[in-house]
Amino acid sequence: MSFNRSVTLARVVAYLNGMRASQAITVVVSRAIVTLCIEPFSTLYARIMLNLWGAAVGSQLRVAGRLRLHVEGSLSIGVNVTINSGSANNYVGGDRRMSMWVGRRGALKIEDGCKLSNSTIVCLRRVTVLRDTYVGGGCNIFDTDFHAVDAESRARGAASVPCGDVTIGPAAFVGAGCTILKHVCIGEGAVVGAGSLVTGRIPPFEVWAGVPAKRIKSLAHGDRSKTPGGEHEV
Repeated sequence: MSFNRSVTLARVVAYLNGMRASQAITVVVSRAIVTLCIEPFSTLYARIMLNLWGAAVGSQLRVAGRLRLHVEGSLSIGVNVTINSGSANNYVGGDRRMSMWVGRRGALKIEDGCKLSNSTIVCLRRVTVLRDTYVGGGCNIFDTDFHAVDAESRARGAASVPCGDVTIGPAAFVGAGCTILKHVCIGEGAVVGAGSLVTGRIPPFEVWAGVPAKRIKSLAHGDRSKTPGGEHEV
């Protein structure tokens, strides 16, 4: 993109967003730096690291920032998946990096068209993020309790820790700062409000929010066609 075109684009952005021209130029330049410089290298680095960990990765992967990876089990990432890691491309979630920890018996699958930001996924059994699902910044997705509930068992370091499959989507939208626990199934087109704690099943095309998450409403037909909607910076 030429300098004159960049300036023209900045003026358009300023007009549409009520910014000063200098602010709009900064927005355009910073976006260009991320898109043209940072993202290609971080995507290449992510592909290398994912391949070293034995992950299966589809085409058109986009990664902004460095991932945190520990993969002993199975990790599969589909086509056209976008991952933000750190604040370079999404301030939601702060400087937290996208982290994926897959245990020896775990199977983490992220299907085509999914978009994830600055979140942590711990998979000791099975976590499946179905196609076109958005996971907002600062989320936690855990299919395990990590430790025994009983104090004596916990003190002994009991080997048996409760785990349960987690399934999200397709086309679901998990808002920023949510925690998704074991045995959770979030249905097609469902929306989970920011900061929610999900411990059970959410039916398709419903909005849930709260701690613990409770049903808010059903999505009308018109809302369904827009779910999850928005830009990739979820």
